[in-house]
Amino acid sequence: MELRKCFFFVIMAGVFLIFCWGQEEKEFRIIQEKGTRIAENPGYPVPASDSPNDIVFTEGLKLGATKGEPLYIFSELISFTVDDKKNIYVLDRREKTVRKFNSSGSYIETFGREGQGPGEFSSPESIQYLPGDYLMIFEGESQKYSQFTTTGKLIKTNRFRKLMFSPYLGLDNGNYLAKHVDRSSDKDVFITGVFNENAELILPLNRLERDPDPPWPAQNDRTSRARRIGEAFSRAVFRHASVIALDDNDNIYFGFSGKYEIKIFQPNGELTRIIRTQLPFLPVDKQDEKNFLENHIPRDLSTWNRMDESFKKEIIDMIRFPDKKPAFISFMPMRDDFLIVLRQGEYGRNALIDIFDPSGRFIIEKKLDFPIIEGLCRGDNFYTKFEDELGNQYIKCYSFKLIRR
Repeated sequence: MELRKCFFFVIMAGVFLIFCWGQEEKEFRIIQEKGTRIAENPGYPVPASDSPNDIVFTEGLKLGATKGEPLYIFSELISFTVDDKKNIYVLDRREKTVRKFNSSGSYIETFGREGQGPGEFSSPESIQYLPGDYLMIFEGESQKYSQFTTTGKLIKTNRFRKLMFSPYLGLDNGNYLAKHVDRSSDKDVFITGVFNENAELILPLNRLERDPDPPWPAQNDRTSRARRIGEAFSRAVFRHASVIALDDNDNIYFGFSGKYEIKIFQPNGELTRIIRTQLPFLPVDKQDEKNFLENHIPRDLSTWNRMDESFKKEIIDMIRFPDKKPAFISFMPMRDDFLIVLRQGEYGRNALIDIFDPSGRFIIEKKLDFPIIEGLCRGDNFYTKFEDELGNQYIKCYSFKLIRR
């Protein structure tokens, strides 16, 4: 009898320990490592008892048109930003101009034009608003960046002194965030970090090594060329990448999407916080593959529409999709130190977002009824690009509210 009692107590103790261990794994907790505050989250939201547990978006302004006044018609290649007064600036990459609209969507002015001189653009890629009431326009092919006032007056222009790639972000202190590549005969080394105006690396954020691309096959080697193009797209689809964002105080949010971990640095480069979760990566499904093949390839491969169907099929047959998507696509700092993380929303899929409170606690997971492209927050407004089935581009504005249900 005594043996049975002992056995019963041993079993119960084991069950209790397993239960407690499981509970501990499901708890949100804050730990300290070498002076850095780390928010450890389980794989699902755990809002505090008095925190929001839902977010509601209400669609408002839609900026853009397919006919009528040309000033409201955008090409299929645009970038945008919004200032503190909620004026909207649309960089039309094909027209090589910036158009300014007020918060109601009314046209104000245009600046910039095609060219190589000061205040002119040859290959503009992105536009950014800086809290000091400035705009930065970055160019990839020409490696030029230009700073303007919000009324379109050129302040300065310069060129990168190293080969830089997007993402490009300017800092108030004159430094910038970008990705640099060092090429050698045996390795391509990509370094993402903060650089000064002399292109000297101040703060390395991520280093990635890759074998260099082989030489392009001869023009008449059709199969080899299809394989080379297919391999390039295989590397691009749902790839792991460096993700960067800035909040209104120039704090740097950085993560490499192979792991759900977000590091927050002060403008001086000091690491202050880390956010981690145990969320599983989302699978790549057939709809993802279809959207990529139908929408992404024709846009990225300028000669696609001139290729014959059999060559297109050869390229598509060479593309290999991963089983899983990256941990995240982008970050969007909100006011009061809340943070939106976009986990799904590429290639026409409606967005899946995670929201973290100022402590780094994972409080909301939300599937939206719209996609997010280049999303950003200004006050209680959220802005994103929208593309219809014909490729026409718009800017949409949603008001949002964090609530507790």
